[in-house]
Amino acid sequence: MECVKNLHGIVYFPIFARQTYNKILVNKVNMLYSRHQLDKAGQALIGTDPFLRNKALPTIQTWRETHFYVLQELNKQLLALFEQKQVFYEFSSMRIKRMTSIEAKLRNNKGTQLGGLQDIGGIRFVLGTIEQLDIVVSILNDFKPASFSLVRYYNYVETPKESGYRSVHYVYKYSSDDQKYNGISIELQVRTKMQHAWAMAVETASLISQTTLKADIKDNSEWRGFFKLVSALFAKDENKPVYETFSTYTQVQYCKEYFQYEQNKLVDQLKALQVTVNRDYDKDTAGYCVLTIDFISKIVHIQTFSPQQEKDATELFSQIECTINRDEAALLVAIENMMELKEAYPSYFLDTNLFFIFLSNFESRCRLQLGKSV
Repeated sequence: MECVKNLHGIVYFPIFARQTYNKILVNKVNMLYSRHQLDKAGQALIGTDPFLRNKALPTIQTWRETHFYVLQELNKQLLALFEQKQVFYEFSSMRIKRMTSIEAKLRNNKGTQLGGLQDIGGIRFVLGTIEQLDIVVSILNDFKPASFSLVRYYNYVETPKESGYRSVHYVYKYSSDDQKYNGISIELQVRTKMQHAWAMAVETASLISQTTLKADIKDNSEWRGFFKLVSALFAKDENKPVYETFSTYTQVQYCKEYFQYEQNKLVDQLKALQVTVNRDYDKDTAGYCVLTIDFISKIVHIQTFSPQQEKDATELFSQIECTINRDEAALLVAIENMMELKEAYPSYFLDTNLFFIFLSNFESRCRLQLGKSV
């Protein structure tokens, strides 16, 4: 998989918690890159020389693939932990950071190098309520997975980021006698459905506005302001702290500012987004799935493969990734349940319904308070 041409190129391999088959898209490599080699490849990725960029892509692709095995090792222990503690969660997924996200992080965070990124491989668990999230955080704070050490902890729920992002992150480093995997870091994210809906709506808006709302700190667009405000609304609903900008806001201030964004049609733009899927899919389908998303025509093309057709799926994905343009995205996933795929990654279906379900109660209260007609 050496060709990554599109700006929205996606290489995600979500593995859901109830997956029953063991074989995942794991391509073990026979080489180990030094920190210097990775940093050099990262600089080439964001540089201006197309020859050096193309030369660096195989290194970065291979480096990303080394995370698959380590992801599985940590995920198995997390699933066992949650089963033992009788933790109920809505869904979970595993992913490898997409190339565009790597590029954005290297460009927008001064001094950040590829070899220092700790979230190339990620696991996410989504909880139903803030109370459940608090319980899980308490459990994870005492969790010591075998062969892993906790190296970083970020609680963006108790201390929201300026962008409005809220989630709890743990970064674990893997220890192994196999030098291919020794020292690889994996990021675990735990969040509520409300926090997840906000993050996925941001990603959807990023696609339709052709901006990097999550990564570009200097972007003061209306989209960014809108999502900062909504993040504060969601935090208030969950009885959690808001970012300092909103710490003195009254309910009337929240309402007035929200309806200013509504007048500017930002809310309508998100509500109107829908995509057409080019085929019916069986919600019980298991195996591999290749999706190609066209953000202009808003069509998602889906092709499924059985667990025994891994080679066919990966070959098709490689071909698509080499030919799609900047208004398209390719996605390869291992699946057990297509309905869970859409729930875990609604932004790829331009689906913001859950986001607006959470907003509806606030909007109704505001219309009554400000004397607006429903």
